[in-house]
Amino acid sequence: MKLARITKPLRSVQVRVMLAGDLNATLERYAHYYEHVHGESVDTRSLIAEILRAFLDADREFQSWSRSADSQPPRVVNPASSNGGAKVQP
Repeated sequence: MKLARITKPLRSVQVRVMLAGDLNATLERYAHYYEHVHGESVDTRSLIAEILRAFLDADREFQSWSRSADSQPPRVVNPASSNGGAKVQP
């Protein structure tokens, strides 16, 4: 078949994080830098998502691992054992 399987896009999720004061200050400075370079302001939440995307896209070791992990059969997680831990089977 010439048409690839149609997949639903993953839903967006809201993630709540606590940033250390110095990291938040750096992020705000980066937002000012972004505005200086591109001539438009950006909110820090949008910056966090794009910084994370750029980081993950640039991590070649992760990309390589991810491609190999995608070709592996999925791992099955058994319900928690009596000691409270879950067992993972390949």
